[in-house]
Amino acid sequence: MALSERQQEAIYGLWDELADFPAARADDALRHLMKRLADWLDADNVIWVGAARLARGAAARRDAMFGWRVLAIRHHHSNPEILARSLQASRTQETAPALTSRALAAGAGRLRIHRLYDGFVDVAAMRWTEHYRVTYEEGGVTDRLFAGIPVNADAESFLLVDRYGDTRFSAGDAGLVEAVMRGLKWFHRELLLAHGLLLAGMPLSPAERRIVRLMLTERSEKEIARELGQSPKTTHKYITEILRKYGVKGRIGLMALWLNRRG
Repeated sequence: MALSERQQEAIYGLWDELADFPAARADDALRHLMKRLADWLDADNVIWVGAARLARGAAARRDAMFGWRVLAIRHHHSNPEILARSLQASRTQETAPALTSRALAAGAGRLRIHRLYDGFVDVAAMRWTEHYRVTYEEGGVTDRLFAGIPVNADAESFLLVDRYGDTRFSAGDAGLVEAVMRGLKWFHRELLLAHGLLLAGMPLSPAERRIVRLMLTERSEKEIARELGQSPKTTHKYITEILRKYGVKGRIGLMALWLNRRG
């Protein structure tokens, strides 16, 4: 389904809005994107997932998720119950991954947009799984739209768009999400960088992520320590470990990663 001129202009406007967010506000930019998608699609929740390929070759072929693992999750709307269900679902991915998760992982390396009821998976078989019970029956999700966005060979972003009512997502809804994501590879690269999932050796801890955001500003180490209520020595230890994870020698090297984010 072709997008209307109004939809196209709205998408271009969203791209510009996201580009205006500074690197230190990646989480705010993500919330902005999720709110826009929720509004445009009349969705009840949008979930962002950051994933990395941790195994290749024979090890990946033996793995239930083909070597991929979820390493970061953010919700547009959340409460303790939703977060608990999300955590429960993510814990089962290594041993009993959802059929939808396996299908997304199997298609790694290309942009793909799917609706739950468009033949993406065997929904009748999925209804017998623990994942379906926890996420859909008990969680109240009646339809879900899936977007897989590759950033490089070993890192991808995923967006899950949920509805709790009776109306299912249309082909037009999927087309809109695809059009939005076509121009946002740089944005997903930035999200993965901010979470330590792209170039860092391992995901950043919440404390490290707070410091990275401040390192991407003009604040000195002493100013960062003061803002976080830490001793300068503690902050310096965190910064040293962050630089090690990203494989750079100083803040100039760290900034360079973000300066190339939209290239």
